[in-house]
Amino acid sequence: MTRELRLIDPYGALVPGTVNTRVPDENVAEVTALLLKESAPKHAARWDGINGYRFHAADYRVQETPEPAAVTRGTFLDLLATSAA
Repeated sequence: MTRELRLIDPYGALVPGTVNTRVPDENVAEVTALLLKESAPKHAARWDGINGYRFHAADYRVQETPEPAAVTRGTFLDLLATSAA
C-alpha cells in the first residue's frame, strides 16, 4: 500500500509544496524524517514572528493518509477517464 504524506504547520495549515503522494510503506519513515528535518525548519524560519505568529520546527507534524489501491467505478476520477458518448 502507498501513503500520502503532508507537512502541517503548528496552526493546522498545509505547508505548500510538501505533499508527497504514492510513498511506499517502507519509505514512510524516511520521507517523514526529511519533511520534519528539512522542510519544517525552512518554513518556520520564513514565517516566525510575522503578524505575531510563532513558528517552531518542533511543532510541525506529518499527516499520513492511506491511498486507495485502485480507483473504483463510479468515482469522479472514473468519470473523467471515460469518453463522452
